[in-house]
Amino acid sequence: MDAIEKLSPVYKVGDIIRTAEAFGPNPAGSVGIIYETYPGQDTEAHEIVSVLLVNGHDIGSFNGEEQSESLTWIGHSDLVYTYANPGQLMTDFRDGYFEQAFVDAKAVSENAAVANEDEH
Repeated sequence: MDAIEKLSPVYKVGDIIRTAEAFGPNPAGSVGIIYETYPGQDTEAHEIVSVLLVNGHDIGSFNGEEQSESLTWIGHSDLVYTYANPGQLMTDFRDGYFEQAFVDAKAVSENAAVANEDEH
């Protein structure tokens, strides 16, 4: 993947991201998974994405501009998920549905951090 794609990816469910800023008690650099994509009003399909952090915090949805300011793509997991509602999302989190995706996300995040250190 080239640098331009990393800066402006077309996110899909299962993509692993790192936050560029703090969201509530979650510091900048928190790792999460895209669990939903959907079109916004007057936008292209999959313009808006929703993010669940590895600690279970749903930090909400991001439009295209917010994605480029707040999220950094770092990889992809094999997560297959169909969002139904907030209650089901939390039930699925508590039941371990995202567990393997979060294991993958942490590993990808650690590898990305090591690669960035090697570049400097």
